[in-house]
Amino acid sequence: MICGVLDADAYMAEESYQKVIQYFAQDEKLDLLQTRVGMLETRNWLQIMQDIEFTGINDLIQNTRNRLGNAAASGNGQFIRVSSVTAQRPWGNALLEDFEFSTRFLMEGKKTLYAGDAVVYQEAIDKLRPFIKQRARWTQGGLDCLFGYWSRVLRSPFINLPAKAEMTFYMLIPFVTLFTGIASLAVFVFTLVNFDDYWRLLAVIEGINLPFNAYIIVQYQRASHTRQYGLLVWTVITFAIYNYLLYPAIVIAFFKKISGRTNWVKTTHGKNGSQL
Repeated sequence: MICGVLDADAYMAEESYQKVIQYFAQDEKLDLLQTRVGMLETRNWLQIMQDIEFTGINDLIQNTRNRLGNAAASGNGQFIRVSSVTAQRPWGNALLEDFEFSTRFLMEGKKTLYAGDAVVYQEAIDKLRPFIKQRARWTQGGLDCLFGYWSRVLRSPFINLPAKAEMTFYMLIPFVTLFTGIASLAVFVFTLVNFDDYWRLLAVIEGINLPFNAYIIVQYQRASHTRQYGLLVWTVITFAIYNYLLYPAIVIAFFKKISGRTNWVKTTHGKNGSQL
């Protein structure tokens, strides 16, 4: 028996369900399958950026994890072989319960896989405040996993060394992002204030960021079968702004984690007000 976990706003086409069934039928050792996540509607810039993040960046990360053997659950569109769930409570108290769940699976030697060719669609958040609140909750959940599971992941005999390195980096992302974000912002402001003397440094910074951003956007357009070149140029230029939106979320997450506050109101989606 296969159990699927879908959010209230989720939609999957029949073709994707069939692919999920095929994955489990072809591999009797497969315990957890995570499908690719896309956005149902992209009516404004923030929603487009979320679609790019999931369809482009997350897809790249999960395909890398497939090669390392540590594909992670992403909350929406995950499928579990029921017989693989041996614990009465297969998750703990982390706010990032999907990553926590798959981490516990990996530490038990169970097989996880990411299916980029099966897609679950969800509603994208269309306003800034609930977006930051959602990402703050996710970030605090990542900190929960870091403090609750990192040492156990490092000691696990079932997780190989490259997978341990990737999981370590993922759980440390809030710290890395916080410090690199502050540093990059300080450098950016300094070069603008002293533009005549340091414009070359600014050009180097942009020269590093733009090719990577362009690669992500091109991959997104291939996956979503779009050829909107105006959108390509616009999103490449503004992608850094989207990244900077995550910094307030990280600060909020650290504050709530340090202060011991774990109460969160789930993000409200859509016209029906479903909370996720």
